[in-house]
Amino acid sequence: MKMHNHILELERAIWNWHYSGEKAALEPIFNVISQGLEEDMQALTPMATIDFQRFAANEEGKCLLPIFTSETELNKEEKVSASWRPLREIFEVIDQWPDCLGVVMNPWDKQLVLTRDALQMVRCRQPKSHLAFVRGSVVDMHVGAIVNAANRSLLGGGGVDGAIHRAAGRELLAACIKLNGCDTGKAKITDAYGITYADHIIHTVGPIYSGREQDADLLSSCYWNSLDLAVENGCVSVAFPCISMGVYGYPLPEATKISLLAVIRWFEAHKDAVMNVYFCCFNDREMEAYMKLLEGENEFS
Repeated sequence: MKMHNHILELERAIWNWHYSGEKAALEPIFNVISQGLEEDMQALTPMATIDFQRFAANEEGKCLLPIFTSETELNKEEKVSASWRPLREIFEVIDQWPDCLGVVMNPWDKQLVLTRDALQMVRCRQPKSHLAFVRGSVVDMHVGAIVNAANRSLLGGGGVDGAIHRAAGRELLAACIKLNGCDTGKAKITDAYGITYADHIIHTVGPIYSGREQDADLLSSCYWNSLDLAVENGCVSVAFPCISMGVYGYPLPEATKISLLAVIRWFEAHKDAVMNVYFCCFNDREMEAYMKLLEGENEFS
């Protein structure tokens, strides 16, 4: 069976949740499930009772129903016979099964458990765009589009730009040559090539900090234009690096505020879109700057 876009996005959201750490928000996962339920999203579940009894939750025989997002996830360990079933139908089975406490998703790896109460909440929830913060590299994220903090030539460089080009391979450079560069604040898109866990790479050029008012407008435009491109190309998840906060010298307190406001305002202007956005902080300084902003230690207006 060809992997449906929603189940692919669910697999990505689960992977990102694990990558983000134990305090990661579940909203990206809930968004995908809520939308998938409306469009007959299917998942793999075991066909035989013996295959899910191994996921018993306690000694009283209560169990968790395993759900797999792909045959790759299903076959990571021991052989399990499973079939594709609509997720809505799976949830209805759980409703009528008193001994089932909920679901465990892609259980061969670290386990993500959604209880019966959580499943009910997801079904009643209105999906909406969500912004998450990740301590890690944008290159590792599983999303529809990875954003590259590129230079004006788009031909590769240092930092995240070089890392993305190395991961994507020579085909990316060939594609970027055809784009004929990019102005500061603008964005252009390519395929992800060797980065198989993303569909696209969005290349945007951040400003070199000069202290002028124009810097803020250009930095904000990087985030806004990247999200516009993501929507135009069918992406529902995007991972951003900390644009201009490295060698381009943008002070972290100002750059974090500008980036956060840009994404929030984009959400407000695109209420019909449901976008899972990840801000990837490559070092502790970047992560701490965002956390201080959220805690109100930096002025936010």
